[in-house]
Amino acid sequence: MESQRDIRHIVDQYGDLVMTLCRKILVDQHLAEEATQDTFIKAYKNLDKFREDSSLRTWIYRIAYNTAIDYRRRRKRKVMAMDEMTERVSPTDLKDGQTRLKEKEESRRVSQAIRKLPADQAALINLYYLEEKKIKEVCEITGLTESNVKIRLFRARKQLAEILSQKNK
Repeated sequence: MESQRDIRHIVDQYGDLVMTLCRKILVDQHLAEEATQDTFIKAYKNLDKFREDSSLRTWIYRIAYNTAIDYRRRRKRKVMAMDEMTERVSPTDLKDGQTRLKEKEESRRVSQAIRKLPADQAALINLYYLEEKKIKEVCEITGLTESNVKIRLFRARKQLAEILSQKNK
């Protein structure tokens, strides 16, 4: 069957990307695996509906984003998978151990603060700042307008700053 070959190709090509996104949104490895599987099931079922308004990658990414957000909302979790990123502080010969430790602690602090944000805000912060997606790409992935993405990013940054300032007190 042609569509089975198509979905196999899609899974091979985008599986890691989808799994990474799901893991960052859901934190829990098992939930991320479930969301990844559901993403590809949804893609398979809707492959004939792909209109090519965007790239296949963006279409799959959007399905994964929405699936992971749905999982997170259903389970009422307010955490985000950022541990991988915060654990990787690149040591250089110029930095001493104390400096690296301070940077790692600051990364953890920011990561913990992001986890306290609502799922949609945490996902926007992740997409725009950590994955360095352009506003247009964030719009395509989330289905939001450009002005809506900018407003939500502004609010997310403001709330993140409030969370971080509370921790300093």
